[in-house]
Amino acid sequence: MTRTDNYQMNFTASYNRDFGEHSIGALFSIEKSEAESEYLYAMVSDPYPFTTGQSNSAEGETKVITFTRSESGTLSYIGRINYAYANKYLAEFLIRSDASTKFAPVNYWGVFPSFSAGWVMSEEKWFKEALPWVDFLKVRGSFGMTGRDNTAAWQWMQVYAQDANRGPVFGTGIANESENRITINKNNSAVNKDVHWDKVYKANFGLDFTVLDNRLSVTYDMYREWNRDMLMNISQAIEGTIGTQSAAVNLGEMDSWGYELSATWRDKIGKDFKYRIGLNTGYSDNKVLNMDFATDYIYRQIQRGGRTDIGLWGMQCIGMFRSFQDIEEYFDKYNITSYLGMSKDEVRPGMLIYKDVRGPQQEDGTYAGPDGVVDKDNDQVCLSNRNNPYSVTMNLGADYKGFSLTAQLSASWGGYSFVDASALKSGSGVDDLEFTNMPSFWNVDNMYSYQDIYDAAGNLVVAANRNGSLPNLAYQSVNAITSSFWRISGTRVKLSRLTLAYTIPSSLVKKIGIQSARVNVTGQNLLSFYNPYPDNFMDPMCSYGSYPTLRQFTVGVNLTF
Repeated sequence: MTRTDNYQMNFTASYNRDFGEHSIGALFSIEKSEAESEYLYAMVSDPYPFTTGQSNSAEGETKVITFTRSESGTLSYIGRINYAYANKYLAEFLIRSDASTKFAPVNYWGVFPSFSAGWVMSEEKWFKEALPWVDFLKVRGSFGMTGRDNTAAWQWMQVYAQDANRGPVFGTGIANESENRITINKNNSAVNKDVHWDKVYKANFGLDFTVLDNRLSVTYDMYREWNRDMLMNISQAIEGTIGTQSAAVNLGEMDSWGYELSATWRDKIGKDFKYRIGLNTGYSDNKVLNMDFATDYIYRQIQRGGRTDIGLWGMQCIGMFRSFQDIEEYFDKYNITSYLGMSKDEVRPGMLIYKDVRGPQQEDGTYAGPDGVVDKDNDQVCLSNRNNPYSVTMNLGADYKGFSLTAQLSASWGGYSFVDASALKSGSGVDDLEFTNMPSFWNVDNMYSYQDIYDAAGNLVVAANRNGSLPNLAYQSVNAITSSFWRISGTRVKLSRLTLAYTIPSSLVKKIGIQSARVNVTGQNLLSFYNPYPDNFMDPMCSYGSYPTLRQFTVGVNLTF
């Protein structure tokens, strides 16, 4: 059973007045919120068979009882002052003081100021004379600080819990000899009374402009954030003799930056046809300066000065063994002594060839050069970003008399994805190459086979095909490893939504007592325009082995009486 109570109260007072070409505005606000939650879990056994199974009819023992409770609250004072002169020069100053009970009383409060300014250049006389085709142009910038309390409450207080056979033990008795031992309540987590608000410093520069009789409007924002004193729990192993878990600490530091761009074109053709085209795109990146880094350097983890997107890692494929001579040449050329745990005599044609990238980790934390041992621990490389770094959304619309059509298309690119390991049939059908429910790209025409393969009855199952483009299914313990061989484009383009609507002429519906009537049909997840998977064997908008993304159609009617 879970019960959650939340409430928030706001008090706001504002003042606005114009003095000639001067405009002044002020706001003062108080916000208060509290949240409380309780969780109760109990398990009992043997309810009476002639009841509905409620707990009070059970005659067995109580198996589990868990009760947890959490509460927190915030209090904020917010002040803001705005100033504008002749609608050309704009300035705003905001300051807020926030308190959170998640911190110790000495650190309840945090103060977060911000300042912004803007210049409407298109209101300048000289600008209107020089660029009459620009209808509006504003340059703006801001700098400020915000805070976050995203941590568990009451970590600044010492909290104890009873847990059988855990915590400090005094005495010589074992667990079932309680008369000879005493167990003291254990600490839930270490205390950190110094934990406080984390801080985000934000800088922004932006442009807003419209041109060509307001047909084209553009908004551009460029930003940078400095995250400091980020709250995080230490995940590194703590010695068992400490007897507790780590509390949150203000440890993390990360810089983020990026841009956002939106543009809209609105126009009409003739008297009745209107259309609009909107584009939204952006880019973001970051750099980790400090966090709970691993004690031992591991090349696939986030590193100091690196990105939070650590990428997708796998083996670097440099070909496929097509003959035993290829195997001999590979082992001799690169001085290979072990290939994924196999000796040279165990490697077979039809297996993928992976590059020996590095050796084991050395005492100073660095990695040795190629050592003749190809394995998944030391020889992976970054094959792609985890997410596409670039994206764009296009919104289209058209109106003709009572009809309107709107559509949304979205695209992302700049990275790679991989054929899912489940589609590679790893670890199945090894002995007889008999598979069922295979993805369509697996077939005897494109799979490599060194020689003819027969079943137990002497029937030809797979003909020899040494020109096959795909590795042999019999060796998927080698071939199904994530590698550059199975890397495909991460580009995705889809029609997300399409709506057709019609407003019935009022002259018709008013005859039956209706002021206005509008009908519409909307489709979602309609089309994917680009499929990077081999033989298009799966929808690029869903995962292999899971339910596909469903198309949805909605019919609506809006009536006003």
